[in-house]
Amino acid sequence: MMQSTRQLHEELAWLSAQLEAARALEHAAEERHSDEAMAETEAALEGRREEVLGLRERCTQLLKELDRRAVIEKGWEPDRNQGGEALPGTGRAGRLHIGPHPLLPERGYVIYDRAWATVAWVRRVPTPTRAEELIREHGVLWEAELLAHGLSPVPEEEEDRR
Repeated sequence: MMQSTRQLHEELAWLSAQLEAARALEHAAEERHSDEAMAETEAALEGRREEVLGLRERCTQLLKELDRRAVIEKGWEPDRNQGGEALPGTGRAGRLHIGPHPLLPERGYVIYDRAWATVAWVRRVPTPTRAEELIREHGVLWEAELLAHGLSPVPEEEEDRR
């Protein structure tokens, strides 16, 4: 991925529009197949499904690359799995960890402090110093879960304050 971050954002926007159009075509093909139940309509539906799947996979790849770049750019050390491989879009700084929101990765990141067992949800990757402040101000306990049931995103004006 030798593209600039701006180019990746542009490609992601274009792919998102393509994905939306492909989903509409898939839905239309599904309706037609349910009405006609022919081999031709089934083949068309399968082709539309494959197209949607391919676009989703490409969007996922772009999101992972953008996450990886955002984490590195803000000064987080890349997180590693047990095999020592870097995990894209995740990082650590001392006892703090950051990564994409596990349920809503397109809506931001989750910062968590393993020592305090607190978690905060942010829309953009903060610096580790700012992440520590956000955890202190907006962190909620997670009771043996990564996410507490009461977790809500940190207000944008709070994220940007410095």
